[in-house]
Amino acid sequence: MNSASKDPKKRTGLKLISLIIAILLWLYVVSQGATTTPQELINTPLKYHNLGEGLTLSGPDTVSLRIWGSLKRNGDNIAYVDLNGLGEGVYELPVHVEPVRGAMFTTVEPDKVEVVLKAVQEKELAIKYEIFKPPSPAYEVLDVVITPEKCLLQGGEDAIKKVKTVKCQLSLQDREGITFFYSPLLALDAGGRKINEGIRVIPEKVKVNVVLSRKKAEQKVGVKLLSSGNTAEGYQLRNLQMEPDFVTILGAESEVAGIQEVNTEVLELEGRKESFSQQLELMAPEGIKAFPSRVLVYVDIGKIDEKGGKQE
Repeated sequence: MNSASKDPKKRTGLKLISLIIAILLWLYVVSQGATTTPQELINTPLKYHNLGEGLTLSGPDTVSLRIWGSLKRNGDNIAYVDLNGLGEGVYELPVHVEPVRGAMFTTVEPDKVEVVLKAVQEKELAIKYEIFKPPSPAYEVLDVVITPEKCLLQGGEDAIKKVKTVKCQLSLQDREGITFFYSPLLALDAGGRKINEGIRVIPEKVKVNVVLSRKKAEQKVGVKLLSSGNTAEGYQLRNLQMEPDFVTILGAESEVAGIQEVNTEVLELEGRKESFSQQLELMAPEGIKAFPSRVLVYVDIGKIDEKGGKQE
């Protein structure tokens, strides 16, 4: 039998020597890793597991992993904090790292983080809209209806206090007539900056109904009287008066600009022997409206005397 196995003091000495060698080897590897492979220090997202219902948290988003050993890097490195069973409060919690395949050692920096857990707060806000891409210059916005009109904010008290406005941004480019689409909601602070952390907006999107119409323009134009036929034999047209002789037209800007006058419907004079008055419709082009839509025409007709003059 080996004499060392018989002597307890010698066995203890061998164990101590083995431990010292292991520690020296570990220190050597660590120093080599720190001096020759600094690229092994990588940032990785810090995840939070088992967050209690009705709670919101604030804490670091990332930690650093120092990895020794030869491995092919990928996005599978996982660092996490376990929140199981924790309620409201401030905690200093350990950071856990799942085993990294192919690595000799893995350490995390920092190995503990401060996490603040708070009860979720709620607040209702009216939804506003902002047109960041306007429609074609030929169109104007007649109406915007957002469904629903209000949203619910959920998050920590401090985060909710920062929210001053909830908006949806509307892109109306290349749209016309009556249209609808869905737009995401943005929680904004007093400076108009988007709040990304600690806030949940319900719903995330709203339905937007928009009514667009061609821009209208008005213009004052003359009225042109159209007539047809001749008075009866022995009678003549002595005078014509029209009220009004100028009207206002309303329509698309591009179409109204090219109109100088509008015509009446045809006034029939064939065979007429007596003076009369008649209302005539204005024949405005399609898409154009005239105000008033009719004019009143006074027609003075009299006999021709034998000498060719007028006869009362």
